[in-house]
Amino acid sequence: MKNENEKKSITKSIKMSPQEEKQIREQAEKKNMNFSEYMLDCALHSNQGITPYMAVKMQEMVNIVNDIADSLDEKDYTRREELRQKANDFDGLVTSVSPQEKLNKLENNIGLFVEGGYEIWEFLK
Repeated sequence: MKNENEKKSITKSIKMSPQEEKQIREQAEKKNMNFSEYMLDCALHSNQGITPYMAVKMQEMVNIVNDIADSLDEKDYTRREELRQKANDFDGLVTSVSPQEKLNKLENNIGLFVEGGYEIWEFLK
């Protein structure tokens, strides 16, 4: 447990990409913490959840899967959407999403379902 009167006298620096800094800063803001407080909290309590490093690496994997899905031929619609869904499910594990954000995302993606339905309908004709 941290002593509230403990003087913070040690400064360390770390290297990170601008994207990593942005993601860490955003996570800190969500918890109403400054950057240093958040980094210390994650480092000291990393066994209690996903660390910023893990979240960044998982996000990189999600991005790669989405890129692969985007590169698939339109004829392989089912596989493409399956990959996108798996990436989306995985992404949901590392980012907390409010019910309103889920609704907004669904509204934004409803076109994919309609588009997919039209493609299936045309295929079945």
